[in-house]
Amino acid sequence: MNLSAEVKALMAKARHALEVAGRLLDSEDFGEAAGRAYYAMFYAAQALLIAHGIKVVKHSSVASVLGREFARTGKIDPKFHGIILNARQVRETADYEVFDEVSESTARSTVEDARSFILEIERLLYE
Repeated sequence: MNLSAEVKALMAKARHALEVAGRLLDSEDFGEAAGRAYYAMFYAAQALLIAHGIKVVKHSSVASVLGREFARTGKIDPKFHGIILNARQVRETADYEVFDEVSESTARSTVEDARSFILEIERLLYE
């Protein structure tokens, strides 16, 4: 697949967000790590959609279209749709909840999920 500059830039942004998430985990900033991990997935999902001629920017739309166009059709394992939906919930908890905090185990699993999500998107984009 011939990738546009926008798709390449979004994938670079996704990889950078994942790298930052790892550093935040190391410094035990679990909420921020989970948030960066979610954004890594969000950027990668946007890149995949744009590569297929679909441009959406709202968080809910990106996840919805990913589910409809890729998970339901078997172009991507449906678990990846679930992963981004879960990560979005974790990110919203980290960003908006006053009394709930993101645990270390949740942050670590969200970062690991982001790694596998990005690898899957790269596979689809570069195969």
